[in-house]
Amino acid sequence: MNRRTLIRTAVGAGLAAFSGLPAFAADAPATALAALLQRLAEDYLRRSPEEATGNEFDVGKHANLRSQLDDRSLSASAKDRESSARALSELSRIDRTTLDAAAKLDYDTAVFVYSTLKELTARYGMVDINLRPSPYPVSQMNGTYYWLPEFLGSRHPLESAQDVDAYYSRLTALGRALDQETERIRHDAGIGVIPPSFVITRTIAQIQTLRQAKPTQTAMIAPAMERAKAKKLGDVGTRAEQIFRANIAPALDRQIQALQSLSPKAKTAAGVWALPDGDAYYASSVRSNTTTSIAPGELHQRGLQLVADITAQLDRGLQQQGLKTGSVAERVKALDADARFLVPENDAGREQLLAAASDMIAAIRALLPKGFQTIPKDELLVKRIPVAIENGAPGAFYSDGVGGQPGTFSLNLKSPAELPLWRLPTLAHHEGIPGHHFQFSVLRAAGELSLFRRLVRFSAYTEGWALYAERVADELGIYDSNPAGRIGLLQSELFRAARIVVDTGIHHHRWTREQAVKWMVENAGERQMAAEREIDRYCVYPGQACSFMVGATEIRAARERARQRMGSRFDVRAFHDLVLRSGPVPIDVLHSAVDQWSQTASA
Repeated sequence: MNRRTLIRTAVGAGLAAFSGLPAFAADAPATALAALLQRLAEDYLRRSPEEATGNEFDVGKHANLRSQLDDRSLSASAKDRESSARALSELSRIDRTTLDAAAKLDYDTAVFVYSTLKELTARYGMVDINLRPSPYPVSQMNGTYYWLPEFLGSRHPLESAQDVDAYYSRLTALGRALDQETERIRHDAGIGVIPPSFVITRTIAQIQTLRQAKPTQTAMIAPAMERAKAKKLGDVGTRAEQIFRANIAPALDRQIQALQSLSPKAKTAAGVWALPDGDAYYASSVRSNTTTSIAPGELHQRGLQLVADITAQLDRGLQQQGLKTGSVAERVKALDADARFLVPENDAGREQLLAAASDMIAAIRALLPKGFQTIPKDELLVKRIPVAIENGAPGAFYSDGVGGQPGTFSLNLKSPAELPLWRLPTLAHHEGIPGHHFQFSVLRAAGELSLFRRLVRFSAYTEGWALYAERVADELGIYDSNPAGRIGLLQSELFRAARIVVDTGIHHHRWTREQAVKWMVENAGERQMAAEREIDRYCVYPGQACSFMVGATEIRAARERARQRMGSRFDVRAFHDLVLRSGPVPIDVLHSAVDQWSQTASA
């Protein structure tokens, strides 16, 4: 049996084992589909050296990829669109009706991916592997300066002298990557795509922070120096600093100058409606992020209803804590200021928060058998988000480990007061366990997924699971002795529901930035500074903020439908295995898989 047939058979057998789907023979259409998806995945990794490293593909005959960075040029986007069109053409030659249930899941996922990429790569801006479009190639949330330093310093492999040479090559290539994006900034400005003035201001400030930092203290060099020293690979700092000054710093200067030149032309309008064909851009952004066909107007109304429902629950929880006076937002602010939940506004306080988050991760691990069958033990590190990017970064994010390295739960600790201890548990469960880290760990343990299925990611599934997992942590009993933490859970859900309202408000109903910030502060209990940072994020990643709550509510809906159909046969642990081991899929595809599972298992 050849490797591709083996992969296809393993996928089918694996799905059948935990989903109730029938196993199948390696028939010609299924084998052809598996071979096609494998080739498409490998083609993509050859075009994306950074993802190749992340998927340990940059070895053997592909080892040259380890010294390269992704091509961020306009011509590369055109090639990506051509590749997506070819993929769709090849998929159309496979008769879907001849495929078994597991193969249809792969087929439907692939059609969604390449249809979406074909559409989005024809537009301005950029789109990443998560199918998250942004109209601006560089912003306070996106760009080479934002993503690459941590990748190079912490995730580029450093195990040998060859890896060190590859590291130097990638550092040198960083200047070219910056210039490619600078070219895109100028090109897009020429067709009327200019970021809002407040986005430009924040982005320039962040790039300047990186430019002005001591090179050996940046995220692209400092961690690499430590890792190389630990592996006895010598001092990489001296040459890395030379590369920074000769190649990277001038490119950063050019990018700053390009953004500064746009400032006089920039407007204050926050939504993409103000850009060319903006309404269509937003509609496609909502679809790619939510992986559903919900129209922006309908989504706005759904968000308002969710806010109302969760606010009522939060009101009851606050009253039980003795907070009975004032609006829910006012009482949440009072809880934020409660000395019981605050740490010192200094480095000691930051260390206290990091230690508390680590303790929370350890506590939830002990409860996992109550809700899961597959329980990996992959290590999770808790770190601070690099200072250079924390002004534009979210409150926290997760980075999957590369090459056997631990995953990382990163916290924004610019101001410890923004992270009172009653909010911290839910954040740990969202980014860590049973959220993103657990999600990626189970997928890694599943093993039987093909390369294509391990590559594709969808915000509604990925972020939807993490938000759904916050509620699962409560079901496991993590808040039984921590009622303030449960308020944090409700406030987190309220925040995600409010995101739907403000995202659709900004981009569909044409709210101003100030209007959106005010709504978030008054209705979600967010602090002014945090709300401003969040709103600015939605302005550069339209639709992405909607994916969290849409995904979570759809996973809950699928679970409830399966529970009603299966009755006493329903096992939430098996359901969780199905969702996680299926791997990232569009929400509509997930519904089909759950329906198939529940029908087969209840028969």
